[in-house]
Amino acid sequence: MADCLDILVAEDDPCIAAMLADILDELGHRVVGVVDTAEAAIDLTAGKVVDVAVIDVWLAHGSNGLTAVRHLTARNGIPVIVCSGHAAAQDALAAGAIAFLEKPFRITDLERALELAMGSGALADATATAARARMLAGHALSPAGR
Repeated sequence: MADCLDILVAEDDPCIAAMLADILDELGHRVVGVVDTAEAAIDLTAGKVVDVAVIDVWLAHGSNGLTAVRHLTARNGIPVIVCSGHAAAQDALAAGAIAFLEKPFRITDLERALELAMGSGALADATATAARARMLAGHALSPAGR
């Protein structure tokens, strides 16, 4: 994987969080934060650039990771990969996740999900650029734009 992503990890199991951070580092990415609640994930994105979030569904103190998924995707446009051993993929995808990985998952599955996340950002940027170009072209051709 060529691009280095700044990744947020939300996982309440310290061993899994550390292992995931190590794997992401070995894949050439930068972990910008490891948190154990949905609230902490949301708070962290307010002060840091996050390209992708990897979030467990069931977090510490009864916190639900899908709350963070909804917030990060809707308000921040951050692609989210949900990892869980106890949740349904359809719930994660309905909340806005771009991918669901059932624990335990293979590193190659994580790599594919990260590639999907990179693609979703590029696609979103291209779509936004095309929309801006159409708007500017329409404005330049209209009598008000002359």
